[in-house]
Amino acid sequence: MEYYRCGTIMTTHGIKGEVKIKVTSDFDRFFKGSKLYILHNDEYVPVVVHKTTPFGKYILVSFENLLDINLVEKFHLNDIYVSEEDREELEENEFYYSDLIGCEVYNQNHQFRGIVEEIKEMPQCDYLYVAYNQRHYYVPFINEFVVEVTDKIYIQEIEGLIREN
Repeated sequence: MEYYRCGTIMTTHGIKGEVKIKVTSDFDRFFKGSKLYILHNDEYVPVVVHKTTPFGKYILVSFENLLDINLVEKFHLNDIYVSEEDREELEENEFYYSDLIGCEVYNQNHQFRGIVEEIKEMPQCDYLYVAYNQRHYYVPFINEFVVEVTDKIYIQEIEGLIREN
């Protein structure tokens, strides 16, 4: 089974088993009843969300059957995952970033322009981080640059986007 990271437990909060989580997913994974997995000591520990509360740029989460600080403090700095089978179906023109990693990139003339290595989330927009000819470049993940996404990604290449050499 595949697992996808959706957050990191930063610390505990209070004595009733709440943990402060830095969310790393664009999708809401932390709602009452959602099934998640904490990667602890190389094992995926299944948990079910009991309660969530916004907390600045983080969220506070408690899990069913773990409503005591002594039960959750061992998860400090552990990552939280959602399983592939628990991911939601997406609408048209929506993508899980993990599905874009490894995709080939072609320009409007169907010329190969590299492979997506990572998605970088930045304040202005998200970017495809593409490896090409032992170099890297960024493509804004917006309609003006990303023309089509199938099993390949087609971009509108503008002058200066990719340096040949």
